[in-house]
Amino acid sequence: MLSEQSRDDLKRVRRAINDIHNKLDKPLYEKKIAAKVSYKEVNPSTLITDNLRYIVEKLNELVNREGGDVK
Repeated sequence: MLSEQSRDDLKRVRRAINDIHNKLDKPLYEKKIAAKVSYKEVNPSTLITDNLRYIVEKLNELVNREGGDVK
């Protein structure tokens, strides 16, 4: 069973991950150099989505295994 401290830590981790995703969910522009310079729109959150999804899934598995609910 998770201790109260562990549950609080997991809640803070989840909030931090959500905050990271929200801050990165903005378009940026990648410079493409060719005969003429152009810019390609890139959303940085798409670059880290798989990593964040993995972290959240593992946190959910841990919480479910221990019988807690962290939201």
